[in-house]
Amino acid sequence: MDATTKFASNVTLINVTEQETFDATSRDVSGWDYPLDSYYENTRVLLWKVIPPILISIGTIGNAVTIFVLLRQKKITSTAMFLFALALSDTLILFSALLPHWVFYTWGVDIRLLSNPGCKAIVYLAYCSTQLSSWLIVAVTLERTACVLFPHKVKLGCSPRNAGLIIVTIVLAVFGINIIIPVIFDVNGYNGRTCTPSTKEYYDIWDYVYGWIDFTLRFGAPFPLLLIGNVIIVVQLARSRSRRQRMNVSGQARDTRPVSILMIALCVLFLVTMTPMSVCFVYIPYQRERLLALALVDPYTAWFGYLYIQFLNDVTILLSLFNATFNFAIYVFSGSKFRGELRSLLCCKATQGTSLFGS
Repeated sequence: MDATTKFASNVTLINVTEQETFDATSRDVSGWDYPLDSYYENTRVLLWKVIPPILISIGTIGNAVTIFVLLRQKKITSTAMFLFALALSDTLILFSALLPHWVFYTWGVDIRLLSNPGCKAIVYLAYCSTQLSSWLIVAVTLERTACVLFPHKVKLGCSPRNAGLIIVTIVLAVFGINIIIPVIFDVNGYNGRTCTPSTKEYYDIWDYVYGWIDFTLRFGAPFPLLLIGNVIIVVQLARSRSRRQRMNVSGQARDTRPVSILMIALCVLFLVTMTPMSVCFVYIPYQRERLLALALVDPYTAWFGYLYIQFLNDVTILLSLFNATFNFAIYVFSGSKFRGELRSLLCCKATQGTSLFGS
């Protein structure tokens, strides 16, 4: 098989989160007559060895501390319930979407291939947890939007019970939509691939149908909702500040502004970290077609272009995982009550009795 044919047969795009990249781990390149290693390839491998343990350590500790701080509260608010669920979901992302790839690039062991149930479960949890985190951020943002729009009616709708029902609904919807993953995935996938869809029909569904479903649930639908919600929050905060200045009233600001600013910070982190990977989702298929056409006339240039696209894609994947890692830092830097409760926890003192993230 010549280099051009091998290039065309090996440049295969896998969808996001599990690892949205070209199928580099299973390609047979032993017969290529030019070097595989390049700056982009070596740097990409180095990033997968160095960055994941840092993100997993920081994210796990931060999310665990967030959970402990929230559980210490005598009265948990609806916002706190959403953030509690978000911390659990973010931790699941780190261990299902990031840990397996770090193990592979560090020790050459793909833990997804240890068993067929393991292959199905790891991919299933990786996709579900990423989509779940996106919609939990949407839910807490829309709740905060309702609080600033209807401050006098907030206690009627924004209750812990209603928040629990919303969380359960989101979980059931996300896990139900993604049930197709354990159905079509197999440790011995189609055409010799590993932990991929098991037949050509399943592969076509995965490439041309599910990829867009995942993109919509993970970013496409949450993006406009978060953008609209945050614009409303910012506008309402500006109007409230103007009214207080005219009336010389400042009491309400001490309660509502910090939580609203926290929500804005969470959304900004989400948009900054998730947008590049989502752009790559749309951009890379066009580049794949261009590289496949280029491989017919200049396979060398096409191969190095492939390595660059692979490197670019992996960088955006790692960047997206910062969203699941640093939410804890936003709580610490934007909430004085949270910092106070954190100090009490670290010093083994009783809770201060304050209601974190209250309305």
